[in-house]
Amino acid sequence: MIKINTNTRLAAIIGSPVAQSLSPVIHNAVFEARSINWVYLAFHVQPGRVADALKAMSTLGIGGLSVTMPHKNEVAKIVGEIGEIDQVVRATNSANTVVLRQDNSLWATNTDGEGCCNALELAMNSSLSGQRVVVLGAGATASAVAHGLVLRGASDVSIINRTDTRAKDLVKRIGGTTRVCLPKEINSDITSSRIIINTTPVGFGKVTDNSESPIDVSLINSSHVVLDAVYHPLETGLLLGAKKAGATVVDGLSMLIHQAALQQQHWIGEAGDISLMRDAALAQLTRSS
Repeated sequence: MIKINTNTRLAAIIGSPVAQSLSPVIHNAVFEARSINWVYLAFHVQPGRVADALKAMSTLGIGGLSVTMPHKNEVAKIVGEIGEIDQVVRATNSANTVVLRQDNSLWATNTDGEGCCNALELAMNSSLSGQRVVVLGAGATASAVAHGLVLRGASDVSIINRTDTRAKDLVKRIGGTTRVCLPKEINSDITSSRIIINTTPVGFGKVTDNSESPIDVSLINSSHVVLDAVYHPLETGLLLGAKKAGATVVDGLSMLIHQAALQQQHWIGEAGDISLMRDAALAQLTRSS
């Protein structure tokens, strides 16, 4: 058990909602196992109160923040004005990690893209370089993922979204090999890609009926690698369909722990233990089921 004293540093996740977040479980598991004098909590921050939360970070000496929906874009904007943001945040207009530096200033980055890419390359046992990828969604997570894919050398990153406006905005910001998928190209883009990544909330919370999928799963074949950023439930309708087709599946928990491990690298100078984080998360999911 973590022993809290006057020297204990605090990290936390902010979002709305955060009640179902596994972040406290996975981060605290590493802190405890490695005897790191940090503790990680979850704070429900209502929309419109993000500036207050960031001010409190400096005032109270909170060492690190994880940022989840719907605050990633706003955190990027505010920290860009009062602190410093890195190139990833500038490109994606999205931040999921904030660090309180020694001079009490704030610095923000985004580990979603790199975490997603790390999870994919581990599952594939190969590089993303030269791969054709379909990204479902055009929100904050999709921006970070698309940026990460471009940096890893993906040859084609097709963005599929319900509204063209957001997809076009993402492609304009990220550039590189990203492009907007036209409605008539959806089926052909999916079947001709190697990797399919869902960043939409479709399937979230569908524990008793997890048949919902953001795409027609009949388009998936055994050569595909399919990652769903949703981790509640672990087996979404998309992943169930992909598994039946014989595809390689990567659950949302894998992406979560890989990006979380990178967050710890920024906060304490040492990346989190992936295996330890996954075991802790699975144990929590078992207790909650």
